[in-house]
Amino acid sequence: MFEIMIATFYYALYIGLSGILILFLMRLYIGLRVQLGTKDLLFLLFVPGSVGLAFKVKKHYPLENIYFYLHIFFFVMMFIGSIFLLYMRLELDLI
Repeated sequence: MFEIMIATFYYALYIGLSGILILFLMRLYIGLRVQLGTKDLLFLLFVPGSVGLAFKVKKHYPLENIYFYLHIFFFVMMFIGSIFLLYMRLELDLI
C-alpha cells in the first residue's frame, strides 16, 4: 500500500514536469494562430505562468478552455509530486 502511494507521487511529479513542455507548445500554437509578431511571440512563450498569454492575447483564443483546465491539472500534479520530493529530501521513515 505504501509503495502505491510513493509510486503515485513519483508519477505525478513526472506528469507535472511534462506539463511544462505541453503548455509551452500550446502557447506556441496559440501565438501562431493569433498571428503575433516575433517580439510578442517570444514574450508570450518565455514569461512563466501564462502571464505573457494574459498580456498579449486580449481576445478569445483557440483552445482557451483546454489550456485553462490543463494548466490546473498540471499544477495539481506538480503539487502532488512535490510531496515525493519532500519525502526524499527529509528521508522520512514511515514504515
